[in-house]
Amino acid sequence: MSILKKAKLALFLSSVVLSPVVSASHHFESEQAIQTPSLNQLDNFVFPATTPGYTAIVMTVNNSPKAGDGGIFNPEALYNIHIAESADYKQGKTFTFKFDAQGNATIFQEATADSAVGVTGKSIGKAEANSTATLSNGIKIWTGAAQDPFVGNSPGLHRFRAQLAEGKYDPNVWTSTKGKNIFAARNCGAIVLEIPNSLLASKVSVYMTTDFQSNDAWKQVQYSANPLFSHTMLFENEALKREHDAGRPQNSDDMKNFVSARTSRASAVAHSQKDPIAYGDKVANMLVPDVLTYQVGEKAVFTAEKRNGRSLDDDAMSAMLSLLIGQPTDQAVANPKRYSHTFPYVVPVSLKKAQY
Repeated sequence: MSILKKAKLALFLSSVVLSPVVSASHHFESEQAIQTPSLNQLDNFVFPATTPGYTAIVMTVNNSPKAGDGGIFNPEALYNIHIAESADYKQGKTFTFKFDAQGNATIFQEATADSAVGVTGKSIGKAEANSTATLSNGIKIWTGAAQDPFVGNSPGLHRFRAQLAEGKYDPNVWTSTKGKNIFAARNCGAIVLEIPNSLLASKVSVYMTTDFQSNDAWKQVQYSANPLFSHTMLFENEALKREHDAGRPQNSDDMKNFVSARTSRASAVAHSQKDPIAYGDKVANMLVPDVLTYQVGEKAVFTAEKRNGRSLDDDAMSAMLSLLIGQPTDQAVANPKRYSHTFPYVVPVSLKKAQY
C-alpha cells in the first residue's frame, strides 16, 4: 500500500473507528459473546510449566460465570486451543473441549492446528469439573472457575480512546484514573493444559477459538491470541472485529493495513516516532497474524521489546499500549497477582460460595 493510501486510510479510521464508547472491556469482543457470556474468550497464556520438561497453556473465558453447576462453560460450544508448528499454521494439533451441563469436559485432539469449525477430532480423555486429570499421553488438565488474572486500567483506556479521537494525547491519562483495575474482583472460567515438551515442536504459535452450534450449523464465535488486540488495534469498529473473530492466522493479512494505520496515528499524535508510518508497519508485522509465538522451554515474556509466549505475571496491557503509542507506557495499575506458581496456575474459586 502506498504512503498516500495509508495516510487516507489513517484519516478514515480516525473519523470512523475512534469514537469513544461509554462501556466496554478488554473481555467482550463479539456480539455473540455479549449475548452469551459463556462463549466470551478472555485471555491466553503460554509459559514453561513448573513441572520440568512441560509447557503450560491457559485459556480463560466468561468473566461473569453464574453460581451453580454448568454456569461456566456452554454445553453447546467447543473451546479450541490451536498449536501450530508450521509457517502455514496447518501442521500441529488442536485440543478441543466439549462440556456437559455439569461442567465436565471431554477432550478431543485433531492432528492439525487448522481444525475446521465444529470438528472435534479424536477423543483423548475426560476431565471432571474443578479437578485435575492426567491423560494417557502425559497431558495434565484442569478446568473450572478461577480468579481472573488479567490486570487492566479500563477507565484509562476509555479516556485514551476519547483523546485519540480528538487528535491529542496526555500521558497523564493513566494516572488520572487512579489506577483502577476493574478486573481485581472478577472471576472467570479457565482451561489449563500442561503438555510434555516432547509432544511439541521447538517453536509453536498458539491461538484460541470458540465454536457455537445454532440452527444445526456451527459458527466460529471468536478468535484470539495477543491480549487486547481488538481493543487497542481495532477499537469500536464492529465490522473489523467480526472479520477478525471469524478469521484464522493464515487469512488475516488484510488486518495489517488497519493495525498499521491505527498505530501510525497513535504514535503521530503522541509525537513518539520520527516516521509514524514505518513504525505502524513494524508493529503490524509483529502482531499480525494474531498468534502467541513461543520458543518451547524458554522463559515466557510479553513486553513491547520482546514477545515469547505470555506468563500470568506479564503486564500485557502496558506492553500493548507501548506498542500502540510508540513509547514506554505504564497503565499505572498494581498487579494483585491473582495466580499460582504451581498447577493449575490459576486460583480456583467455588461458584457456589461466590457472589455475582
